[in-house]
Order: sequence, then structure tokens, then C-alpha cells
Amino acid sequence: MQAEGKRKKGDLLIILVVLIIGVGTAVPWLWNQLNPGGGNGEHERIAVITRDGKEVARINLDKVTEPQHFHYEGGIALTIVAENGKIRFLESQCPDQICVKTGSLSKPGDFAACLPAGTIVTIEGDEYE
Repeated sequence: MQAEGKRKKGDLLIILVVLIIGVGTAVPWLWNQLNPGGGNGEHERIAVITRDGKEVARINLDKVTEPQHFHYEGGIALTIVAENGKIRFLESQCPDQICVKTGSLSKPGDFAACLPAGTIVTIEGDEYE
């Protein structure tokens, strides 16, 4: 019978396997967090603005170098701003301001909507999180 606190060779093997699996999982995730475009331009992030069901703008967020403002009138007026790698509702005349409070969108699959204004912003891309 073994005394408590002593490890068997099998215990060390299990610990080693768990560490290898953990590192193998963490490294690709960390790489994607630090290089969202993959570094080679293959995974572009495209912001799509739709208003009343019609696409009104398509912006490649990876190519925006200076802030671009999109102002829409008619019904509820609002302004959307695209900056390097992100887009957000800057201001809206809607009563609840949920769209403005949503903040910046930057990852494929992100979206924000101003329902009273009938405006939706989505980020398209290859890598959904």
C-alpha cells in the first residue's frame, strides 16, 4: 500500500497529457485573438448596414484608416461611425438608445440594431466566435 502524497508514474503521464491538451487548445485561440484577420487578409470583416430591410452600406472594416460617418434621415435619424476594425451607432433619435449603448462591433457575428429606426449593423466574416 502506498503512502498518501506519493504519485505514481501514471499520475505524471495523465498530468502531462492534460497540459499538452490545454496548451494545444490555448495557443490557436490566443493566436486568433491577437491576429483577428489571420495576418494574411483572407478573413476580412465586412460591416453591413441595412435600413428598412435594404442594404445601404457595406464597409470592409480592415481597410478603414480614418473614421467614416454614415448619417441616415427619414423616420428616426441616426449616425453610424466605422473606425479601424470596428463600427458602432454613434447617435440616434430613438427613445431607448439601446443601439448606442451596445458599443463597438468588431468580430464576425456581432450585430446591433436600432429597431425604432429599422436599422441593423452586422459583421460578416469567415470566423464566427
